Amino acid sequence: MTEITDDNVHFDIRQSVRGRNIARLIIAPLISFGLIGFGTWLLPEGTVLELHIEAVETWNVWSFLGFICIGGGIYCLLKEAVFAARAYSTTGEWHFRLTDRDLLWHVPNHAHGKEEGFEAPLEEIKQIEFRTIQKHEDIDKREYWIHFHSRDSVKLQSYSGISLSWLVEKISATGVPYEETSENF
Repeated sequence: MTEITDDNVHFDIRQSVRGRNIARLIIAPLISFGLIGFGTWLLPEGTVLELHIEAVETWNVWSFLGFICIGGGIYCLLKEAVFAARAYSTTGEWHFRLTDRDLLWHVPNHAHGKEEGFEAPLEEIKQIEFRTIQKHEDIDKREYWIHFHSRDSVKLQSYSGISLSWLVEKISATGVPYEETSENF
């Protein structure tokens, strides 16, 4: 591991995994219950909630939208239950530190997704790439990549909740080359 010196520190940020987990486990169920409540409100009186052919005849557009909202809310609740089970034993913190010479990108064990950390002198960083992947009739993907001279590139993730654009701006201000690229699919 590279030793981080006490040069001019541009940023030194720590974000707790527990704090991010708690925030997600509070906000996502509220949204889920909101969807379920809104879907229930959309159902007109007299809507039959049975799953047979005669019941479908009593549905209208509002019934259909209500069922979609209720189903989405239930799906989100199930997804959060799985996240809660995966997040139960995760600890640690994200730690991002930039000095005049080094960049530390420490990633803890967490349940939000796959992420890779690193420590590197700024001279080892070849460039930072902001990649936009444009897909026909789909939402564009935007990604930040750090390319190194002597190892594989690392895709930066935003699971910590810290703004990647702000972090990348600070890193490029130290002289690390920054490039925007675009791909069409």
